[in-house]
Amino acid sequence: MVAERREPADLDGQINDLLDGLSDDCSVWRSLSHLFRGRVFCGLFLASGNEGLTLRSETLARLSERGLLLDLDIYGPDDAT
Repeated sequence: MVAERREPADLDGQINDLLDGLSDDCSVWRSLSHLFRGRVFCGLFLASGNEGLTLRSETLARLSERGLLLDLDIYGPDDAT
């Protein structure tokens, strides 16, 4: 699955949109997490060198309940221009 791009960025909302489209049955997720390494991969492209983002505790709990890793690749601004 791929999250829709949002402007302005809303990583918390995008993660929840992805999870909303999947099963809430945690017993299924526990079974899957014993067999596979599930992850939510996010590429973050920053416009400036000092930006931040927030993930709500409820979002982090949803990831944790499913045994999913949060994998972040963070890219700073391109200063070559």
